[in-house]
Amino acid sequence: MCGRYTLYTHEDDLASLFEVITYPLQRRYNVAPTQTVPIVVQQQTGERVMTPARWGLIPHWVADPKAFKANLFNARAESAAEKPSFRDAMRSRRCLVPATGFYEWRKSDDSKQPFHIQRSDGQPLAFAGLWSANTRGAESVVSCTILTVAANRDMEALHDRMPVILEPDAWARWVDPQEFDPQRLEDLLVPADQGTLTMYPVGRAVGNSRVDEPNLISPLA
Repeated sequence: MCGRYTLYTHEDDLASLFEVITYPLQRRYNVAPTQTVPIVVQQQTGERVMTPARWGLIPHWVADPKAFKANLFNARAESAAEKPSFRDAMRSRRCLVPATGFYEWRKSDDSKQPFHIQRSDGQPLAFAGLWSANTRGAESVVSCTILTVAANRDMEALHDRMPVILEPDAWARWVDPQEFDPQRLEDLLVPADQGTLTMYPVGRAVGNSRVDEPNLISPLA
């Protein structure tokens, strides 16, 4: 799963990497579900844009977005194309979710140790995401979710799931609004290659979503 992540890469670097015009971004060290995050989508014109979205997908058919209680911040890649909450987005509203890294917790008998995970090459991550626009409430709500798959061997020691991490050569296919067949994209929804990620333990303060400070990513001594 992916329930917390970081995004402290400078917006100019994100603009260059994803070939988008960005908006001012605050450096984040503890992004949590229901918060507003940037996503990268491709318009019908072919132009990519970065836009804010609520992390936790609210399907377009939900009658009252404010009363919607399900926190759909992750979606299983294996079944998203069939699930009512995600299948429309899998057909036509796919996005990239930029991140610098993410957190996962390793469980032991009496505690959970958080780890910060990032790319071994130091580049930002691009999670495979889905987005939706709900216009049934008083205000339109754009929201998103992050797809997950079975963990690779690097991640298995922490959790049995991990976010889908797309390499740059897969981005255009994933966000293509003219591709309506999710089966043609299944080859992208796989665990990251061994060695793609590096991880290290961090302090337990990250467990409090109200704490968002640079020292959260400091390795434990």
